[in-house]
Amino acid sequence: MEFREWDKLVYGIDRGECILFLGPQLPLDRGDGQRSIPAEGLAARLLEQLDGASSARTSTELSDLARISQRFLAQEAEVDLEMEINRWHQGLTEQRSTLHDHLAALPFRLILTNSLDPLMEMALRRGGKQPWVERYHYKGKNKQLLPEATEKTPLLFQLYGSVSEPTSIVITETQLLDFLAALISKDPPLPNDLNAALTNGKLFLFLGFGLHQWYLRILLHVLKVLRRGSRSFAFELGEGGFDASAADAVLFYQQNFKVDLYKADIFVFVEELLRRCAPAVAAGGATAVRSEPAETATRSGPKVFICHASDDKEKAHEIHEHLVGAGMDPWLDKEALRGGDRWDALIESTIDTVDYFVVLNSRHLHLKAQGASYVNKEIKVALRAEDLRLTNFVIPVKVDDAPLLPLFTKYHAVELRGSESFRDLVRAIKRQGVTA
Repeated sequence: MEFREWDKLVYGIDRGECILFLGPQLPLDRGDGQRSIPAEGLAARLLEQLDGASSARTSTELSDLARISQRFLAQEAEVDLEMEINRWHQGLTEQRSTLHDHLAALPFRLILTNSLDPLMEMALRRGGKQPWVERYHYKGKNKQLLPEATEKTPLLFQLYGSVSEPTSIVITETQLLDFLAALISKDPPLPNDLNAALTNGKLFLFLGFGLHQWYLRILLHVLKVLRRGSRSFAFELGEGGFDASAADAVLFYQQNFKVDLYKADIFVFVEELLRRCAPAVAAGGATAVRSEPAETATRSGPKVFICHASDDKEKAHEIHEHLVGAGMDPWLDKEALRGGDRWDALIESTIDTVDYFVVLNSRHLHLKAQGASYVNKEIKVALRAEDLRLTNFVIPVKVDDAPLLPLFTKYHAVELRGSESFRDLVRAIKRQGVTA
């Protein structure tokens, strides 16, 4: 197939920096030539209850599940809709989809789905992975922080809720509007670390989204997943190019969201993607690639400035390595400065552009605070920069028994004692949320 960005896409997937979005039009491939779209199967069930059995259902008619389920709910009780969804869902738990198995074999760490079917979760488990499966509840309580995702324990996040929790499900037109309203108002908000991952993401792959689905445009706006510096690819079912009627939609996504759209056989595309990623997958996927030196790795997480007294450089370097391992992009003077850089200008511009400022509070810092030093300059620049932020920016880290400097007493400090405390630091950074 004609796709010129294989190297870029494989590069991002191998490093765990590509976020996979799965839409409701992603087909099920049984491997025996039988292919179907699960959401259309549910739509057919609902129409059969409403209008009786019919063999004249078109794919175009069945693709509008929101409208069909809205009509069903207008004529039947809510519990009837829940029962139909559960029966449909249960019937898919034993279905094996080659397409989903191929996607599960790739080293994605974060997968978002707008589908209610269980196919991706089942494929990940068949592939020997232990996914964290979380959901968004548009009118309920949501977690503030999510489990740490890795290649072996990826995070599968269900934007449209979970079938096991009927009140969280988004399926009708009314529920879809309420869902989008909840996301826009951040009431309830998405988990902080998911929000950060989407906002800081650099590469996105969309599969199974209809080109003309209006809600996807709003969803991209609300999630802010596509911004300057990010790149995205979306694949539509079918082959060849887009016809004239689709030209405006294609142009809209390209100009407004930097999404390159392709009409292709998704099964051929995913098979080729798996083939190109095969060496990395066989060697442990992203884990093998991330064994490169930290300074040569490309990182897409929040940018974190590490401020420290020179005598605390070993502890600062240790923090740097743990943040890199957590997918963040830490800045440490000995890691980032190069000969000839103008220290003052570089430090100030760096602090202005990072997401968080971590400062090591220690006995050595107390001594530096009594005189003129670069660490004092860094702190002053950070406190000035925080006035322009909408979220907490400065995060003090206590590395010994020294009390907090008076400048930091208004902040919640992280105690760095033992290996587990590095995880506490990572979670503290994520808990701050992201700037709007």
